[in-house]
Amino acid sequence: MKLFKSPLRRSMAVLAGAFLGMAGAVAIAAPASAHSPSVTGTATCVDAATGDWTIDWKVGNDHELRAFVRDIQLDPQLELTGKLSEPYHIVPRHSADRFPALQVPGSTEVTDPATTSVTMKVWLVWTDRYTNIDPAQATVSRPQECTPPTTTPPTTPPTTTPTTTPTTPPTTTPPTTTPTTPPVSGEATPILEMDCTTLTLGLDNPVDGKAITLHYKTSKGEERDTTINPGEKKTDTFSATPGFTVTVSAPELDNTTETITYKQPAHCSTGGGGLPVTGAAAGGIAGGAAVLLAIGGLLFYLARRRKVKFTA
Repeated sequence: MKLFKSPLRRSMAVLAGAFLGMAGAVAIAAPASAHSPSVTGTATCVDAATGDWTIDWKVGNDHELRAFVRDIQLDPQLELTGKLSEPYHIVPRHSADRFPALQVPGSTEVTDPATTSVTMKVWLVWTDRYTNIDPAQATVSRPQECTPPTTTPPTTPPTTTPTTTPTTPPTTTPPTTTPTTPPVSGEATPILEMDCTTLTLGLDNPVDGKAITLHYKTSKGEERDTTINPGEKKTDTFSATPGFTVTVSAPELDNTTETITYKQPAHCSTGGGGLPVTGAAAGGIAGGAAVLLAIGGLLFYLARRRKVKFTA
């Protein structure tokens, strides 16, 4: 399912994937809760002659806290449009029962006559770090009035033996084509790492990217400016203890700022060493989901203005 077709959506998709491991790990450890999404779909026939039809989806949230769209899957893999296709779109609280008008909409077009039903699966992540492990889902069937008519194939006429020997047509060699190489996207890849004593931030800027300047200000009063030119990979490492924060801003982007809070990995308290927590291992950080929510605004803005997206 091609949910994220624009550079902005691809950037946010990378951000979402980087932190879903952390949000999922916290959800497994959290106590049972009444958090759950609601999913409904309504089918409408577009063209009975061709069998084309559409589905209007609605996703709600039954909890008292707001949630974000973590992931959506369609079976078969069709395209989803509308607000539901926006990564980490807000799902308002109590929109599943008390305020159904606040449910988040989306739409799917079905043009393959062989597709008779579509199933949507939804995962949300709430602001208290809870995420539903089992997806909420709904299956919508094609409207009965939209089934294309069946046609009887024509009768094959009897074959006759030709009286003349057919000539063999000359063979031709099909033209060869050279596959084209897809263009490089030019998107910078942010770097976010946390170990037992430090917090590291930076960017890996491709050669066809744009120069980006990041300004850091720590809770200890330290300030730094780092410019990452095209083709460069730079990081800044800060000595950190629980509660330490770094405020990141981009002066050329109207001084948009966001604060990142250092979360010490759980293994540090048991003497597990100082290995950095990155990638899938970041799921072990109990407060990882909070980091996601804290830097989301800045990353969204940077992605829209400079095709920049942070990942850990």
